Amino acid sequence: MLWVWGLSHQGLDLIVTFLQEGFWIGSFRVVPLQIAAALLAFSLLFAFSGWFKQNVVPGWLSNARIERGARDALITVTGYLGLAVSLLVALSLAGVGFANIAIIAGALSVGIGFGLQNIVNNFISGFILLIERPIRTGDWILVGAIEGFVHRISIRSTQLRTFDGSHIIVPNSELISSQVTNWMLHDSSGRIKIPISVAYGSDLEKVRVILLAVAHQHDMVITESNQVSAPVVLMTGFGDSALHLELRCFIRSIDNRAQVFSDLCFAINAAFREESIEIPFPQRDVHVKEGSSFRS
Repeated sequence: MLWVWGLSHQGLDLIVTFLQEGFWIGSFRVVPLQIAAALLAFSLLFAFSGWFKQNVVPGWLSNARIERGARDALITVTGYLGLAVSLLVALSLAGVGFANIAIIAGALSVGIGFGLQNIVNNFISGFILLIERPIRTGDWILVGAIEGFVHRISIRSTQLRTFDGSHIIVPNSELISSQVTNWMLHDSSGRIKIPISVAYGSDLEKVRVILLAVAHQHDMVITESNQVSAPVVLMTGFGDSALHLELRCFIRSIDNRAQVFSDLCFAINAAFREESIEIPFPQRDVHVKEGSSFRS
C-alpha cells in the first residue's frame, strides 16, 4: 500500500529492515516483528487455554472419582498453567532470554518486598486453599462476623454469598490465618441447640418428653443414625427465675439451620401452651420490713 501511495523502493527497504532488525534500547534489542508475533501467539494460546479449561477439562474430570472441590481446584490450576505457558512462549518469541527474565524477576522481588506483600500473600494463600481444600464451593462457612456460602474461590480472594443475597469478597490470606468454621466440610448435616427456660415447679420429665416429641416430628431432624446421636434434652442450670434446659438435635442439612430452629421454636411454644407449661420472665420479690421509715 505504501508503494502504491508513491513510497520509493529505498523507503520500503528501510521500513522492512526496521521491522526485521528493530532497534536497540541499551543492551536490549527491540524487534517489532518479533513483538507482533509474540502478541499474536499469546492471544491464540491464551484463548485456546481458556477454551480448554471451560470445555475439555470439566468433561474429563466429570468421569473421575474425585470430590467437587478437587475438580474445581484442578480446573482453576489448569487456567493459570495455560496463562503461564502462553506468557513464556510469548516472551521467548519476543526475544526475551531467560537471563533477562531472571533480571526482571529480581526487580519484581524488590517491589514485592516493599509494596506487593499482601497481593503475594493472597496469591500463595489461594494456592493453599485450592490444594488443601479446607473450604469448597457451596460450603457454608463463618469467618469472623461474616457468614455465608462459598460462591467462588479464585487465586486472590474468595466470594461469599450471604443469606440476604449480597456478595462479600474475602482475601484468601484471612481464610488461611484466621479461624474459619466450615459447617459442611465432611457432610451437610449439623447440630442445632435450642435454649429453653421453664418456671420453677414444672414437671421436668414432662417437659423433656414434649421437647423430644417436637424434635421427632420435624422432617429435617435426624432421629435414627449410626453416625450422629439422637435428639437429647439437657438441663444446663438453675436461673434466678427459671430452670434452664437445652434441646440438641442433628438436622440433615445445616444450611437450613435458621428455618429448622424457627420451626422447632414455634412448635415448642404451641406445645407448652397446650400443656400449660409456663415460660417465665425475670421477676423480683420486694420485702418491706415493718417499722422502716422513708425520708424524702
